[in-house]
Amino acid sequence: MKAEEIPVEPPGRLLRLLFRLPLIPYRIGLGGIIPNQIMLTTVGRRSGKPHQVVLDFIGSDKTRSIHYVSAAFGPRSDWFRNLRANPTVQAQIGRRKFTARAVILPQEEGEEMLVEFVGLHRRYARIMMRVIGVRTELTEDEVCALAFHMPVIAIVEM
Repeated sequence: MKAEEIPVEPPGRLLRLLFRLPLIPYRIGLGGIIPNQIMLTTVGRRSGKPHQVVLDFIGSDKTRSIHYVSAAFGPRSDWFRNLRANPTVQAQIGRRKFTARAVILPQEEGEEMLVEFVGLHRRYARIMMRVIGVRTELTEDEVCALAFHMPVIAIVEM
């Protein structure tokens, strides 16, 4: 499967609402109820206002305080475009808040991270792909093709 054959479209209103639900526990002080998630607060590239999104980890390097996430809806996602304009973000894991710098990984590193994640969490990855509208068997070649549309970002604690 080639990268251009994989349809990665922005979410509709209902799916967008569904993906915003994990913000509720963070906003009422119960951040971390769902494990392996990080809340990022980016600065709006046009408005300058804070915008929040909760993302699933695809990996962590706790010794270097780096957490990896992926832009499931691609580089046109608002939060991704915001962090490209201003890579300094506020992050929260559980109840721990910190300032971080977002670094977009080179294509090859992103592919490696996604292949490793899918290898460890195949069932979850398959469910998430279906939720975002991608039908795939998640072979290594298909995951590499997905990485073309789903950049991987390192959230590096400062």
